[in-house]
Formats: sequence, C-alpha cells, structure tokens
Amino acid sequence: MGASDGVGGDESDEARLVRWIERELRGTVRGITRIARWRPAWDIDVEIGGRVVALHARGERERSMLMPFRIADEAVVHDLLEAHGLPVPHAYGICDDPRTLVMDRLPGHVEMSFASSDTERERLIDEYLELLARVYSIPVPAAAASGLDVPADDAATALGYFRRIEADYDPLMAELPVDPMVAFFRRWLTEHAPPGRHGQARFILYDAFQFMFADGRITGLLDFELAHVGDPMMDLAALRVRDTIKSIGDLAKLAARYERITGITVDHDVVEYHCVLYNVLSVISTRPALAVPAPGTDWLSYLAWYTNGARWAFEVIAEMGGYELAPVAIPEPRPTRHAPAVRHLVDGLRTASAPATGAEYERVALGKLANHLRRLDEVGPAFDEADVRDLAEVLGHRPEPGDADAALIDLVNDAGPGREEELVRLLDARAQRMQLTLASPSSLMVRHPKLRSLRADRPSVRGADDSWPAGAIPGTA
Repeated sequence: MGASDGVGGDESDEARLVRWIERELRGTVRGITRIARWRPAWDIDVEIGGRVVALHARGERERSMLMPFRIADEAVVHDLLEAHGLPVPHAYGICDDPRTLVMDRLPGHVEMSFASSDTERERLIDEYLELLARVYSIPVPAAAASGLDVPADDAATALGYFRRIEADYDPLMAELPVDPMVAFFRRWLTEHAPPGRHGQARFILYDAFQFMFADGRITGLLDFELAHVGDPMMDLAALRVRDTIKSIGDLAKLAARYERITGITVDHDVVEYHCVLYNVLSVISTRPALAVPAPGTDWLSYLAWYTNGARWAFEVIAEMGGYELAPVAIPEPRPTRHAPAVRHLVDGLRTASAPATGAEYERVALGKLANHLRRLDEVGPAFDEADVRDLAEVLGHRPEPGDADAALIDLVNDAGPGREEELVRLLDARAQRMQLTLASPSSLMVRHPKLRSLRADRPSVRGADDSWPAGAIPGTA
C-alpha cells in the first residue's frame, strides 16, 4: 500500500484506522481511500485468510452537528437488524481514533436512475417495502432490549426523537441569539402533534428508503442514524424528501403499495405533519454548527441543508393550510466597494483547490463559502432591506435593522393561531432569501425542488429541472 492510498505517517487518521482494522480483524489492509464528503469516511480493502474483504469506515459527525444518536448507537441498530435477518452491512466494531464504525461495504448503486428499466425500479421498490415490513415486525421489546427508548404516549411517539435534539440544542445555543425559524418550528410542532398515534409505535428507520442494489436486487439497507421507536408515518415523511435525490417513481402508487405490503394504513395528515418535522431536523441540527463553526465545518453545505429544510417545512405547512407561498424577487447584483477583496479570495481559492479528495474537500468547501460571500456582497444589502420591509408590514411599524430579529422573535412568541399563515409567509420569504445567497442564481446550490405528495388526488410529476442530478446532494453541488 503506497502513499497514494492516503496512509501517511504514524499520526495520520488513516494509519491509526489501518492498525485498528488489522488488529481487530487479523488481516492486512491492501488499500484505503478517504471519501470526499462532509464527514470522515473511508473505503478499505483488507485481506483476511487469503480473500479480500471490502469494508467501509463511517466517521462520527462533528459534535456541534446535533444528532441524538452517534455511531456507537448505529452499531447497535446494525446488530438489531442483522439479528432479525435483515440485509445490512455487518458491523465489526468502533475504532476510537479516528472515531469510526467499521462495517462491510455494500456493492452496487444508491441512485435509482441506475436501474436498467422502470420494471426493475418498481421491483426494487417492492423488495424494499417487503424489507420495511420485516423491520416493522421487530418486536418493540427487542428494540428496548437494545437500548432504544420506547415512547410512553402520543406526544413521545411524535416528538421523542426531536425532544432529544432540543435537549442538546438549548445548552449549546444558550448564549447566542434566538433563531426565529427554530422558535416558530418548535412551537408549531408541539401545538400540532397528531393525537392517537401511540398504539402505532414500532421500530422504524426514519431516514428511510436508503439502500444499495446490483443486478436488480437490493444488496443491503444502510444509514441508520435516525432509527428509533416511533410512528411508521415518519418513514413515508422522509420519502418525500428522499424523492428529490432518488428516481423513486409515482409516490401515490408507492403509498398504495406500502399499505398492501406492510399492512399499515397511510394517514396522509400524519405523514404531512412528520414531513414538517423531518425537515425541521435539518434546521435545528445544523444551527449550532452554523452559529459557532469548528475547524473543518462544511459551513455552506450546512446552510444549504438549513435553508432547504426550512423552506420545505414552510411549504408543507402551507400545503396543510391550503395556500401557496410566493417566490421572492431576486435583486440585480450591486457589488459593494468590498467586492474586489471578495473576488480575489474566490479566485485564489479556486486556483488553489485540487480535486475534492481527502483533505482537499475542505479547501473546495472554503472556495464555495467564499463564493457565498461574494453573492452576499452583491445582493445581501437588498435582501436585508427586504426582510425588514416585510417585517414592518406585519408589525405595522418599521423596526431599526439592529432590532428587527428581536421584534420578529417577539412576534413569533406572541402571535396566536390566527396569524400562522402570516408568519409562515414572512419566515419563508426570509428562508428563500438566505438560500439565494448560497451561490449565483444558475447554480445547483440554489435549486429547490418541490416535494411531491403521496396523495392520489395531487399531481406527482417531477420535471427534469425540479430535482438534483443523480448522486447530487443539496449543498455539495
């Protein structure tokens, strides 16, 4: 294994990971490649007893990225699913430094556009739904025995996972300004939690419809960091977002097949509530890292997740309320006198950035952040003025720019149910403007596909320009 494999001196993460794998699996690592992404990850080939085993090491997210469950909890879920006969990567254990979950590497594709035909795509979805039915059949006591919490009532069934995030969020943000969108969403989710769902609680994957396939068959399920005991409608809520990056097909037909294969009735009102909640997870989980980024934070990707999540949440609330949200106007670029310095930074980082592999991913991410700063220089003042103007229309008076956020927080906290639509329109416009500063208007960074409905009476056709290309992830394009 040469230097091109990424194994440097004794102090490199790769070298420590290799030593752990060779010690624990009693093999010889023949190759290791770091994957360019927002969290540490490696693909490893290790020779054990004369055969080469393909492994994947999934790194821990940064601590300020709020996730109730960490990779040690994911390992427990791998073991639970494997014990009940589900096809999942076998988890070999946790390497403490670098903190990674080492597991088998699944062969095949993630993106459904690689299916050979529509018939194969339909067959894969049915196979996944059959596996999901088997996941649902895992006894709740077995999940509890693995250390997972079991909800005690309707509120915990809906919000148990979210409450764990809130418990971490509050101390991290205690000394920082309140986020108006987070404040609105927290109140809305509590006030609209669906009743009568405790009896439906079971073990769910939540971040569902993630699997790999090859030769027309699923090779395994993956990504269990959101798995817990909750409402199965949460899986369908996640599907509406997953659909923007996977070629899943007709969602209304899929919902009917879900009912037929799993035996669980789809409650569309509950699905829509949980679609709001699922998107709010992106808002609240990224907020601390955006407020106080650590070295290596992929700041712009997090802002893309934040803004897309907020916009989708507002759009689903509007969908539930029977109204549509209007797009904001995009002002003409008016660079300030600081533009030359920002432009020089963008050009310099672009020149210095190599292909996004290994540590170079961070340099590319900084280049995108610099491009965001250039866009802020062009349109930020106009967007700030528009935010204050919108707020003044709602308040009936114009606050000073420095007092605008505090006035908005007071409005969010004091407004009654009759002002919900007004608040949603106000906050959604703010989220749109935030997203439009990510990059130039033609960039995939600012693309925001509409979520398709699972209801049979609502259109579900997606245009070619209303999704991300195969393999693209919001914030990384």
